[in-house]
Order: sequence, then C-alpha cells, then structure tokens
Amino acid sequence: MPKVYFSILNVFTVLVISVAGTSFLLSATPENKETLQSLAEQFEKPPIKYRPHVWWHWMGSNFTKTGITKDLEAMKEAGIGGGTIFNIASSVQNTHAPMENNPYPEQTYRSEAYWDAMRHTMSEAKRLNLVMGLHGTPGYATTGGPWITEEYCMQTLVFTNVAVQGGQVIETTLPRPKLPIYRGFSNENNSFGKNVTGKQATYYKDIAVMAIPDTKNAAPADVLDISANMDENGRLKWQAPDGSWNICRIGHAPTMSHPHPLPDDIIGKTLEVDKMSREANLYHWKQLLDPLKEHIGEYFGKSFTYIWIDSYESGDQNWTPTFRDDFIRLKGYDPLPYIAVQQTTKPDKKSEELKKFQQDNRAVISRLFIDNGWKTAQEALHSYGLKFYWEPYSGPWDSHESVSIPDLPVGEFWTGGNGSIGKIPAIARKFGKQLVGAEAFTGRPVRSKYTEDPAFLKHSADGGYVSGANWYFLHHWVHQPFDERYQPGMGMGWWGTHFSRYQTWFKPGKAFFTYLARCQMLLQQGVSVASERNTAHRSTPDAEIFFIINPERSAVEKTFAFPVKDGFPELWNAYTGTIHQTRHWKIDGDKTLVNLKLEPDESLFVIFPKNPTCTYPQLRLPEYDVKSETAEEIRGTWNVRFEPKLDLPFVREFPVLTDFSKNPDTAVKYFAGTAVYEQTMKIPAEEINQNKRFVLDLGRLNDIANLRINGKDAGVLWNPPYKADVTPLIQAGENQVVIEVTVNWANRLIGDEQEPADFEWGTDRGNEGRAMKAFPDWFLKNQPRPSQGRKTFNIWYYYRKDSPLQPAGLLGPVRFIRQEVEYHSLGAE
Repeated sequence: MPKVYFSILNVFTVLVISVAGTSFLLSATPENKETLQSLAEQFEKPPIKYRPHVWWHWMGSNFTKTGITKDLEAMKEAGIGGGTIFNIASSVQNTHAPMENNPYPEQTYRSEAYWDAMRHTMSEAKRLNLVMGLHGTPGYATTGGPWITEEYCMQTLVFTNVAVQGGQVIETTLPRPKLPIYRGFSNENNSFGKNVTGKQATYYKDIAVMAIPDTKNAAPADVLDISANMDENGRLKWQAPDGSWNICRIGHAPTMSHPHPLPDDIIGKTLEVDKMSREANLYHWKQLLDPLKEHIGEYFGKSFTYIWIDSYESGDQNWTPTFRDDFIRLKGYDPLPYIAVQQTTKPDKKSEELKKFQQDNRAVISRLFIDNGWKTAQEALHSYGLKFYWEPYSGPWDSHESVSIPDLPVGEFWTGGNGSIGKIPAIARKFGKQLVGAEAFTGRPVRSKYTEDPAFLKHSADGGYVSGANWYFLHHWVHQPFDERYQPGMGMGWWGTHFSRYQTWFKPGKAFFTYLARCQMLLQQGVSVASERNTAHRSTPDAEIFFIINPERSAVEKTFAFPVKDGFPELWNAYTGTIHQTRHWKIDGDKTLVNLKLEPDESLFVIFPKNPTCTYPQLRLPEYDVKSETAEEIRGTWNVRFEPKLDLPFVREFPVLTDFSKNPDTAVKYFAGTAVYEQTMKIPAEEINQNKRFVLDLGRLNDIANLRINGKDAGVLWNPPYKADVTPLIQAGENQVVIEVTVNWANRLIGDEQEPADFEWGTDRGNEGRAMKAFPDWFLKNQPRPSQGRKTFNIWYYYRKDSPLQPAGLLGPVRFIRQEVEYHSLGAE
C-alpha cells in the first residue's frame, strides 16, 4: 500500500502519496523540464507555450479574413497561445438553430471561400507564433461529416418478429424491420427540426433469421439459425418442428445520428461515422484530412498541430458489419442466439447465462469503440503528422483505458461549479501522461450572460487546477467577422463564457490570462504526484511544487503539513507574479509545517527547492511583519471620464463614489466600457522611508480595475480584495491616482431593451433569453440602424426591459493604507 499523509486543518487537506508508494509515476517522462531558476525568471511573463488556448467558433458562413486577422492578433495581445476552430451553425441553442438572412451565404462549408479563410488563418497564426487545431467533425460532436453515407453511419440492430405454429412447412414473407428515425438533439420551434430529428433511415442489411421456441425462459441453445431458408425478398420457406415458434428477422440499419450543431448548409446532409468499424473510421479520417492536407498541408506540424474531439453526444450503437465475427473472436461464442432470445421472449432476468452475455456484449462494444474508433483516430492523425486531443470521459467504452489513447486527454468544467474535471487526471498519471487538458468555463445561458468576469471565473479555474488539469482551452472565443460597430457581436447562440476582442474587459483581462499561464507553467513541470481537494503536487528534479487554494467564502489562517523534510519553502503568487520568502515554517519529523493566511478564493504555490543555493535571490521579495497600520479614506470629488464601448466619451464628476446602475443619467446607468477615475493625494516627505509600506485598497468595484500611480502602472486588480502595494510608486508631495474600472455589457444590453427592436425576434426561451431571427436588412446594406437608441448588436438576447441592473463602477471606499513594517532575512522560525 502506498503511504498517505493527511493533515486535516479546518477546510484544508494536504494529501500526498509518498514517492516510494508511487515510483511508477516518477518514471514517467515529464512534459516540461524547466529548471527552477528558469521558472523564476519567466514567472512574471510566462512564454507562449504555457498560455491557455481558446475554442474559436466560426458561426456558419459568418467568417471574414479581416475578422480572422483581428481575432488572432487580439489572442496574441491578450496572452492566448492558440485556438481550436469549430465549424458550427450560425446560431446554437440545444443544437443548431440557424440565423436567417446571413450576410455571406456563398461561404459554405468547404467552399473555396472557406479554404481561402483556412489558409489565411494558418498563415496568420504562423506569423503570430500561435498554434491552431480543428475539431474532428463539423459541429462539436462527435465524428462524422457530409461524406458519411448511411452504410458508414453508426449501426443499430432492427427486428421483425413473426409467430408461427410448427409441425408443418412454413411459407411466409417476413416484413423488413422498421428502420430507425433519429430523435437526438433538437430545438423547440426549430425550422430545421423536421429534417433533423424526423429523418428515417433508408439503408438496411440482413444479418440472420432465427427461430426461437415460444416457451417460457427459452435458452439460447434452443435457438435455430434458419437464415438459409429466407431469400433476398424476405420470403421464408421452412419445415418447422413441432411447437410454437417465434421467427426473428434480424438486420442492421443506421441510427441516423448526426454531428451537431452543424454549419447551416449541411444540416440534414451529415451523419455520424460508425464508431466500431475500422474501415468506416479510416474512410472518415481520410475524407477529413486529405482536403486539409491539400489546402493547408504546408502548416501541418507548424501552426496547425492537432485535431480535437469534444465530448461524446452521438447516442448508442450496438452493431457494425463485423460485429458477429468480432464477438466470436473476442468471447468465443455466437451472440445472435442470445440477441434473438432477448428480442422475442421475456428472458429470465435471473439467468446467469444471459447476464454473462450482456456483460460480454458491453465489453465487445467497448473494445470495438476503442480499437476501431479511437485508436484508429490516433493512428490516422499521427500518420498525417497531427496530434490527437480528445475528451474521453463518457461514452459506451472503458473510460479508464480510453485516457491512454489521445496525446492530450481532456476533461471539462462549467462555470458556477468547483472546477473539478473528475477522474481523468488520476488515470492520466497511471499512463504517464503529464499534460491534462480542460474544456474550461463552459457556461449555461442562465449563468453566462455577459456578466462573467475574472473574479467570477477564478473559483472554478483554481478548482480545475487542483483536480489535476494543467492546460486550459477556454470556452469560448467566438469569431467576430463584423466591424467594431457591431458589439458584443457574434456569440455561440446562448452558450458562454464570452471571451473575445469585443468583451469589455478584453484588455485588462490579460492579467487573468497571465494568471492562468503562470499556474500552467508550474503545473506542467515534472510529474504529478497527487491532485486532491485543495492541493495539487508535482515533483521535479530540483523542486517539490504544491498549489493550494482557499475555496471558501472567508479568509483562513492555518498550518499546512507538506511531506517534505528538507529545504525551505518559497511562496510563488501567480496573481501578482511575485516570489516571497517566508519564515513561518518548521520541520516536524518527515513533514514541513507552513503557516499561511489565504483570502477567499486566494491561491498560492508553495515550492520547496531541492538546491538550497538557488541562484535567483534577486527575484525573491523579503518577508516582513506589519508593526502598525493606519488607513485614510480618499475623499473629495472624483473626476470620471467614461469611455463607452459603443459611443463617444463623456465626463462626469462624482462627489462620492456611487453605483452607476443607480444613477438617473441613462448614459451612466446603462454604461458598458471603461470609467477612468482620477484623484490626487499628498504624502509628506518624512513618511517615505525603508520601513514604510503603502497599500491602496479600492474597496468594492465591478468588474476589473487597472491602477496607475503618478503615470506608472500599478497592476490590474481582478479579484477581491482589490488591494495593491504601491510603495515603489509613491513620491513626496502630490500623487496622482488613476483607477480605470471596466464594466461588463449587462447594463448596456438592458438599456437597449428600453428601445424598440429594429430586427425580428426569433425563438423565446424564457429566462434563458431569446434569439434574433434574422440579420436585418439595414445591417446587410450597411445602413444606419432604425432604432438609434440601441447601441449593441448581438444574436442572442439574455435580457428584457425589466431585467434587474447589475452593480457597476467603483463603489469604494478607496483607502490609502500606511504600514510600519519590519523586514526579515530567510530562515525558519
């Protein structure tokens, strides 16, 4: 048994499996091998390879080369390392719910315009040193395309049962089984619904004709294979033995499952590939990859490096043309008698024989999905020089073994939860995989409605990291093909979270993306030892790295026990990009105890260098104790310059700080953009000395603030408490304080609902919002919009006229804090 250390202190648990007990993990090849010295030097600005990526949705035919360039340049500017292209519908609800009157209808899937855009994308990505991938099907689930015929579609068993009396020659026609009608994902009032969920299969192939005694608890051994007695037209001529018999005509037909949500022009023309057929899968990958190689092959392995497969949403499959032979090969007996008994009689539920068959049947289906589906995918992609990224956590296969197949196994977490991606990281460790991806921040329409900000996202972000993920792919960054007049622009229908260059906090949000990159840089080093509750632990040749979080709503100060018995701890803060010494630690046997104070949703890396003579002392900030502290509220009139995203700037004065949403001035009340607050304060020269520390506390604000003191950057504050150490920037005499507070889109969107709509409403989904039905003519013709009071333009509307406004702006109180401090040299208490 591996040895496990527990240190349960209030809500925190540090759980680490000892190195001796998990030696197989340490024999795995680390994904990254940076020295601690190198990590320290890069910590403030991590290199591009550690940055989060995004899911980049192209909505139907709505893509432009100008928009592509601007999107990619914005990704680079914001600290994003690349993107995964998804070709999906022009709008999405449960599945495809296309817009009408799209501006570029000729830009169909795989048209020349499409390939021109793809070539442009890869060229621009190469120029910007970004890495791109593509989803392995049009839509986001799962694997298929317009090249998949019904014969190559996922297959299911279909049956016709006829009762006969034996002791005579039976001459009858066995009707062909009723063929499937796909009833998968659909939308209410979807104009494409009849073509999608009501489409019936036309392809059919016989498997066998079986005769089953019509007796209670018929046994598979009693079943007769009379396939040779039926001709191709279904006419049966059979000398039936005495007794009552059920004749079962068994065949297979396509499930008619299709990828979704599809680009508009191929809805109703696309099917999912047979996941259990190697032949069908090789055909699928050839049809997907050969055109890619033809048009963007020069970028394979350069700016285009991988194919992604999202979570499985294709439904069940229980047959493939080779299934009978495969079953006999794998299990040693014929499955058809068992299938026939289950289909035509009421089988004995207590029959051990039938229970074993059902278990074997599931195992064979799993094996064929893995061997003929997912391993074939990996093999095909590797043969083209591409990597395989896949979310394997759910489907009719062994989800443990499946984690071993992709180059990057990927989990998923949604906003509003704790961020956990389940068992994938633990399984990945067993297979020696040190990189684990996460589809990060997927958002439902009731939660992600342009109110999302980094402070809201941090809780689930940190939870994902401690669950074992170490590379995020952000859901989503929708392609913006239209110019800056039309914001917030294209969305993924009703889904979030809304990352894009049209997000109000796009520029200050770089601080959040940098935080993710810092975490990922450290969490990708060495090998993973454990990921449990509020701690992740990785081991490298020259350090033990622990990532700890406080997921609670209140601050805590506790002692953490780490399974390290030598070396001294350092505190690496990914929020600030700084490295601190600490002397609040001591060795207790084979553990090191470290006393830490964490604010709500605060995180920290505790790193134990194995080399006590690390060569980056200049990067470490000394530890200090606060001996005394005084706080003074900054009062007086604030001059505020409003810089709306979609209007001209204006200036207002605020004698006191107040919530914008409660202001009678509608320009302020419905403001979205950046409000620049300015104040001055005087500091006597005698107060500035080496034992003084100055902190600016902004109090409450919505949603994110960039702070400047005397014209110099003091950092971005995106998570409470909104405090900054401004000591190096303070000067004797007058000091200028500039606080740039960026407010989200919500109130502006609500403000627009006070104005008449200048477009036609589509589907109304209640508290989930409502759709724009079609792009309006004035938009297509580049004319002034009829409803001049409306400022925003988007395709899904989360708000109504009476929706409650969100708190906005700087609420304060803004306090200037003076601290008398005592600095300490390194060492344990």
